[in-house]
Amino acid sequence: MSYSNSICVIPFKYSEVFKDRHYLCCPGWLNEDVYSTGNMLNDFNSTKANKIRDSILDGSYKYCSKTQCPHLSSIEKGINLDGRFIPKTEEAINYVNKLTLNNVNLCFDESCNYKCPSCRLDFINFKGKELQSVEDKLLQVEKELAPNLQKITLTGGGDPFFSNSFRKFLLRFDHKKFPKLKNIHILTNGSLWTEALWNKLDKIHPYVKTCEISIDAATKQTYENEVRLGGVWEKLLDNLKFITTINTIKNFTFSFVTQDTNFREMLMFCQLFNSSYNLRDKNFTIFFNHITNWGTFSDQEYKSKDISNPEHPDHEEFLEMLIKVNNQPNVVHNFNHLIKHKKNFI
Repeated sequence: MSYSNSICVIPFKYSEVFKDRHYLCCPGWLNEDVYSTGNMLNDFNSTKANKIRDSILDGSYKYCSKTQCPHLSSIEKGINLDGRFIPKTEEAINYVNKLTLNNVNLCFDESCNYKCPSCRLDFINFKGKELQSVEDKLLQVEKELAPNLQKITLTGGGDPFFSNSFRKFLLRFDHKKFPKLKNIHILTNGSLWTEALWNKLDKIHPYVKTCEISIDAATKQTYENEVRLGGVWEKLLDNLKFITTINTIKNFTFSFVTQDTNFREMLMFCQLFNSSYNLRDKNFTIFFNHITNWGTFSDQEYKSKDISNPEHPDHEEFLEMLIKVNNQPNVVHNFNHLIKHKKNFI
């Protein structure tokens, strides 16, 4: 199975919605903005959006990054990570063409209690007009999308438990407005996900079936001083002990944006979750992700951060670490394009 004779169903049913941008997948993987009218459904069904889908149906995937997207690089090795690829048949083409927007990632509030260098230059906390714009966007989601939504992700922009608007949305969640909803996917740094807060969020308990905790480190030093500025390592570990006991969550992802300051901890990160937190009987993924420049680095700074770049002075050391983690249990990464160029890669 390869991507050329398969269909990725995501752009036929999914969107990442920002304040004034709109994508059909993670913009690090498919960086084509389909925002035009501001109406979410109209933009989702726009001419540009359909051109992107045509590139999937013709097998070229010309708008997608074949190095950044872990799913594209994995499917070439016969690994369908989450079932998003289906064989390209006439029946499958008819199926995806009937899909509509039922899965949305709300990315329009960047508020977060951390200032991770890979993401932002300073702390961000929306207030005043910015806060009102988030409230307006949430109302727009309810008006335009809610009747058909099956999955909501909070959030691709900041932290849902720090955001005033998203936290209030979760505390006051009204399931009657989302009659088809099956899953609320929580994407968070985990620092505020305490048992006390979770008990207050009882309205969403039946819907939170998946989550991703973005961590990027395996030691206190790296976590607090390099990748999670504002974070407290011990607090995160305590929260993880609780989060991993939540019975409604069926799939956990622990993610790690790989860069020059943390790549030496990749194996330790694997060991942290493969040997701790009573996860042996649960479905979980350890995801090593390529660092993306979201506008926080100059070109020269990004070049020094991007350990996957063959010109980086520590690139060979990174490849040796990648060898060690590649066959570790539950590991997924988007470095498959490097593996095939590495001799004797096991």
